[in-house]
Amino acid sequence: MNDKIRLFFALWPDQITRQSIVEQTKPLLINIPNKIIPDNLHITLAFVGSVEKSQLPCLLKAARFIQTKRFTLSLDKTGCFHQEKIFWLGCQFINPELKNLVTQLNNELKRCDYKPDERLYTPHVSLARQYNSLSYPEFKNKIEWQVDSFSLIESRSTAAGVEYHVLDTWPLN
Repeated sequence: MNDKIRLFFALWPDQITRQSIVEQTKPLLINIPNKIIPDNLHITLAFVGSVEKSQLPCLLKAARFIQTKRFTLSLDKTGCFHQEKIFWLGCQFINPELKNLVTQLNNELKRCDYKPDERLYTPHVSLARQYNSLSYPEFKNKIEWQVDSFSLIESRSTAAGVEYHVLDTWPLN
């Protein structure tokens, strides 16, 4: 029996925002393989990784201490992490409340033996994997995302691909 689960904290879009991302990025993805399925679109806040199921209560408790105001994200640029081969949609300007949310979450999760990523935080919605081109299509629109909560997500590998399951959600003030 497997006592490990793969987890991450994320901004999980509501159905209207998710549909807007799908519709407005469709022209960018016409000739791009390995698109992320719409149900898996999100912005990772903290990637916990594979942990013992016994750590779940600590992670859930840590999230309850977050005190951040609701905020608006403007998804208005594309980019690519060339080493990871990820084509993404992100923000030219990172809202200070998002920075606050990530900082608080990282600090609270340290109580659960979590080690925050030391790289510069780049909020993004992954659009495609195994993206091999050095260039990428430019996004000329803007999607306004009203962020009013964050979630803990479990990532499960299946024969059909990766499935994400929301385990819990916490409202922002």
